[in-house]
Amino acid sequence: MRRHLAYAAAGAVVLALTSCGDDPEPQVADPTSTPSSSSSPSESAAAEKEPWEEKTDDGAVAFVAHWLEVMNEAENSGDTVAFRELATDQCQTCDRIASYTDQLYESGGYSKSQAWSVQSVSEPRKGPERSTLIAVNVLTSDQKLKESSTSPVRVNEASEVTLTAYVRWTGSAWAMSEVELVQ
Repeated sequence: MRRHLAYAAAGAVVLALTSCGDDPEPQVADPTSTPSSSSSPSESAAAEKEPWEEKTDDGAVAFVAHWLEVMNEAENSGDTVAFRELATDQCQTCDRIASYTDQLYESGGYSKSQAWSVQSVSEPRKGPERSTLIAVNVLTSDQKLKESSTSPVRVNEASEVTLTAYVRWTGSAWAMSEVELVQ
């Protein structure tokens, strides 16, 4: 999604720059010409897959980064629907994260932090039960945590952690089947 917005923004800049020139005559297309048969930009964008949508090792690694991004969005907003959709039913850690986030916001609390940044990843390798195992070093950001409407705000400082992610191709997409905190 962000990549599509970046392309749209870049396209707007190019249009703005090309419309500024020394030629006072506007360049207008002939209204009687027929439209080309090529697909529209929106159709091309819809057909283009995101890196995490590919059934490749690179796609699995991109999926883990995407999962972290969606997790952070869920924790900052309290909306866990998209996060839950990225996990298999077997991902107990995913369920605990989503359930805790739901409970936090339902009780008037919140969790606010900046995005976690992936520092390094291991080569994907075969894991148990048709999963792909990827070790990920992540730099977390400071987190402001308020556990209920009446509790004080607690700050958890940024740290570097290593996660072991078990992802599985479901036939049409990657899904997190489990994730473990190593450090």
